[in-house]
Amino acid sequence: MNFKQGINMLYQFLICSPGRKLAELSRVRIVSAFGRSEAEARAHLAGPNLVFLSRTPARKGGAA
Repeated sequence: MNFKQGINMLYQFLICSPGRKLAELSRVRIVSAFGRSEAEARAHLAGPNLVFLSRTPARKGGAA
C-alpha cells in the first residue's frame, strides 16, 4: 500500500510530443493537477501528451 494513498497531491507535468528531447522544445509548457495518484491527476488532464515532473503534498484547503 502506498503511504501517500488518500493524501491529495499536486502533480506537475511537461506537455510535449512523444520522443522529443527537452533541448528540442521551443517553449516549455507545464501543467498541474491534484490527485491521490499520478493516474488520477493525468485523468484530470486528459488530452495532451504528458511527461511526469514532480509530486508535492497539497496544503490544507487544496492550495499548493
